[in-house]
Amino acid sequence: MTPNKRADDLRVQRTNDLILEALIELTIEKGFSSVTISDITKYAKINRATFYRHYQDKFDLLDKYAQAVYKLLDTPAEGESSRVTKSTAFQVAPGLVKMFEHIRSNAKFYRVMLGKNGDPAFTEKIRQYIHKRIQRSLPNGLLNDKTLLDLYLSYSSSASVGTVVWWLENEMPYTPEEMATISYQLGMANLKSLSGLA
Repeated sequence: MTPNKRADDLRVQRTNDLILEALIELTIEKGFSSVTISDITKYAKINRATFYRHYQDKFDLLDKYAQAVYKLLDTPAEGESSRVTKSTAFQVAPGLVKMFEHIRSNAKFYRVMLGKNGDPAFTEKIRQYIHKRIQRSLPNGLLNDKTLLDLYLSYSSSASVGTVVWWLENEMPYTPEEMATISYQLGMANLKSLSGLA
């Protein structure tokens, strides 16, 4: 990497940091729905053209974080195939650990955006991504009752978001590895109980 390229990358990162910090602080102050691009640029001390070189709007910024969670959840174990079996279904997904590590690294952002002043659509998008990941991780036929399966997926994805919020609000008392294991154990306990009903 050339010195000029490195300097450009640092400037881009610094601008991203300023925009993110502005969005977080303004969301705390007035709620995400009330934050405008003008508010963000004024707080970050940048012009609108600079903002639009980085993001289409404030929702685009949130979407990038949601996409990051989705990609991390999809992280396969080393040597793992895409085929889900009953043996692989009952294993802690490495992506779950990575997701908690990512959230810990960006704790202030997630604490605000998943909180009461944040964006409900962002929270729902995270829930939907978790829902899809859980659904793909279950082997076919584990729950033959489609209605029961839908109920389990809805419950588990909502509970997963609640688990993340609890972790953030309580100053992250467990490590990402511990949280991944706890989340997995809670989810599997419910799944095994339902498997006896299906």
